Amino acid sequence: MGEAEAFSMVDVLKGEAVDLLRELVKIDTVVPPGRGYGEMVEFLEPIFSELGFKAERVTVPEEKVRAIPLPLEGRRVNLVARREADRPPLTIYAHMDVVPVEEKWSVPPFEGVVRDERIYGRGVADMKGFIAAVIVALRVMHELGLKPNYDLTCVMCTDEEVGVYPGVYYLTDNGYVRGDVICGEMVHGVIGVGFAGSVHFKVTVKGRSAHTAMWWTAVNAIENALPVLEEVLKLRERVTARRSEVPTIPTPLGDRLTPVFSVNVISGGVKDNVIPSECKFIVDRRYIPEEDEEQVISEFVEAVEAGKAKSKALSVDVDALRVYKPFKTSPEAPIVRRLAEAVKHVTGSQPAFIGVAGSTDMGYVAQKGRDVAIMGVGDVASNFHGADESIKIEDMLTYAKELIHLLCFQRT
Repeated sequence: MGEAEAFSMVDVLKGEAVDLLRELVKIDTVVPPGRGYGEMVEFLEPIFSELGFKAERVTVPEEKVRAIPLPLEGRRVNLVARREADRPPLTIYAHMDVVPVEEKWSVPPFEGVVRDERIYGRGVADMKGFIAAVIVALRVMHELGLKPNYDLTCVMCTDEEVGVYPGVYYLTDNGYVRGDVICGEMVHGVIGVGFAGSVHFKVTVKGRSAHTAMWWTAVNAIENALPVLEEVLKLRERVTARRSEVPTIPTPLGDRLTPVFSVNVISGGVKDNVIPSECKFIVDRRYIPEEDEEQVISEFVEAVEAGKAKSKALSVDVDALRVYKPFKTSPEAPIVRRLAEAVKHVTGSQPAFIGVAGSTDMGYVAQKGRDVAIMGVGDVASNFHGADESIKIEDMLTYAKELIHLLCFQRT
């Protein structure tokens, strides 16, 4: 069977692909809490089995899940589907979880509404649309008897959206991720060559409460958090002057990936006539691949200590939550080149290679010695994580064709 016939069959399966994605969107895998992983695996497992894969459910141990400081519920069930062919190994990765819906949508977010050749729903871009593209590609290969040039492993993973110890970490640590990896994050036609690592810092400033009229007996935690914040913001000025070698979309800071340092949460006080005994603030620190995680943590702690020395706070504590590892790869990495060639073969256009300040669980996989090629099904209008998240149906079908070319027809 030829490639043209395979591509034609992808187009024929357009309706099935849309129906499949709509069914995936309807399964509630919002995290936190992440209760729906079992239901998602129940849905996907027979599909992979029908397509000639041996499917296995792999559950992350409870002690690993407890490291994630969020209100999680349910077992963290991952699906590993493998089809061996005595060829070089390759893993196709997708995460099953999606972020919560907070803003008002123009359509129901969990129904997969189709409008103007786009499909709308939470997770269609990040990243259930990619799951649908993979299944369509594998179905065409199965129906036409196309033999892949790889031992294929498909992993459907938990908890990417919350990090710390998501499912792919456990699969990687235990040998389920084999060979290079294709990951369906980001925008179609753009291959990610760099992502930031992420550490969240929670700073707790303690004082002593009292009635406002008895102010001299109190230590105002909010006021005494200000010297600490001042030193933290001085550190931000130094940190954000750093630049990565990884190219990115142009920002006010230039066209190279830069660290991100943002005070995103602050809280303190209980009533307008009670001097507060506690003030907390949280900093989201995204660090570039050239930075060292331990140095990122130590310089933040030093800044807090410098502020504490200027404060009358009774205590100042710092908790550092290591959320994601940074990721960097080269456009010349073999799997990146193969994915880029597949994109150009199918679309006629060379993909762009950029980094983003977002974070991904692929950083951990890359640090364990795997080359990773990252490209998704979204576009600039997809509004990842936002209201009316959507993708072009055509982009999902195009990605299926690119996978077929890469897996079956591309010279290895």
